[in-house]
Amino acid sequence: MWIHFSRTGYGSYGSRLDDPFNHMGRIISDKFQAEKIEFPYEEIEIGLVFLPPEEKNEKYREWYNKLPYYYRGKNMVRVSLSVLEKEKTLADVFKFIYGAFDVIISKKKKGDAFDTEKLKSTLENLEKELESADLWELDAIYENIWRQETIEANRQDRITREQSAIEKKKLIYDLRFMYSLPNTGLRYFSPYETRFCDRILDKLRAKKFRLPGYTHLYIQVSDSFENALFHATRPLNWFVYGIAVFENYTDYPTMREVDKKRVVFDLIKQGLNDIAAVDKLDTKILDEALDEAEHEIFKKYKYLDKK
Repeated sequence: MWIHFSRTGYGSYGSRLDDPFNHMGRIISDKFQAEKIEFPYEEIEIGLVFLPPEEKNEKYREWYNKLPYYYRGKNMVRVSLSVLEKEKTLADVFKFIYGAFDVIISKKKKGDAFDTEKLKSTLENLEKELESADLWELDAIYENIWRQETIEANRQDRITREQSAIEKKKLIYDLRFMYSLPNTGLRYFSPYETRFCDRILDKLRAKKFRLPGYTHLYIQVSDSFENALFHATRPLNWFVYGIAVFENYTDYPTMREVDKKRVVFDLIKQGLNDIAAVDKLDTKILDEALDEAEHEIFKKYKYLDKK
């Protein structure tokens, strides 16, 4: 059972509860599992909907005033609740939780097997337990659990790709550079990451570089393989990540421009070679494209001659 919270407003969606309540959905799910409370669906999303005082969209206001909203699909339930302000205390969070499950209970179907009284008492007992707990320490524990589970899931995805025999029929469509590095801004590697990705992409497309089932390649850069792997989750199969590691990334801003170019190019190359190794791509075409792009980028420097 996956229970999660989303915070929404007009024109925005997806943010979660603030720390130390970030993993409250997982905590509830674990408690239900321990108490053997089972639902006929695999996912419960609790949406917290805000209405800013300055909001002028009348349709949104009308929809907001009709909340709560309940939707039940084949394997999931979504409950949207009206919220006046962000959660600040455990009591605030449980106000949302009780409100959501009251709606779920009110919509219970004849064939749904969960015991409503046991559900209510389990939530009440959980709130009492958490009142005496160190919520920040608990959040850190669950954060680590989530991190390790994510890394392992992404590792298994790579193993599945390694074992796949899907024919390479898809022409590459896009190549992008992404990074997850502490204390770096949105344009940390700008403008070289975009320029070099576009140049290499043109070369690969011209050479009919083929891919197995996906069309988009994303280079995921971090300061360790494990950190990059953590951020390399792919919920959809039309793209893959290539891992690239840049340990001394804090030195980048003070480098000479030619050295910055070299770093960015090598990171893209590292990520593409990672994808090629996992998915057994045509390394001859890849190497040719990279060599051509490298020569064009660095031809005015004597940098290549020193390698």
